[in-house]
Amino acid sequence: MPMRRWGLGLMALLLIGSLAGLYALHKENQTLHQEVARLSHLISEKPVELSAFMTAYERFLTKLHAAGMNENWELAAFYLEELKETAEELERSQVVEEGIPISAMVRPNLLEPLEELEKVLPAKDKVAFEAQLRTLVQRCNGCHAAAGKPYVRFTLPAAGQPPRQVF
Repeated sequence: MPMRRWGLGLMALLLIGSLAGLYALHKENQTLHQEVARLSHLISEKPVELSAFMTAYERFLTKLHAAGMNENWELAAFYLEELKETAEELERSQVVEEGIPISAMVRPNLLEPLEELEKVLPAKDKVAFEAQLRTLVQRCNGCHAAAGKPYVRFTLPAAGQPPRQVF
């Protein structure tokens, strides 16, 4: 009988210890939820900086152009993927700037031309690649115009030169 009491006592201690641990986890969870609630305003107060997206986009476009013009198709595929990821992130960000729904303009002006460019890449056809890249740049410029920024224009120059902003 003493062994049974000892076993029951041990089980009671284990149960109490487990309950204390669960209570501590519950309190920690509450504290974390309060901290998230306290800091969540920071996300809504820090707007997405559109110029950061556009700068990355321009850099990747320049590298994609150079890779394709040099027929480095593996590198071109890499930069094409970087462009798609950047555009998809901008689309998800729900950016509205000066009342213009920028993120809503991403699919027709960036993602769709990129999908078309992705289709020509496996053929390793430099002429088709450059033609589709020119379409992409035209769509970029069209988007800038639609967003009230027609003065932000890009061009694909002669072979061997990177895409450039028209100043």
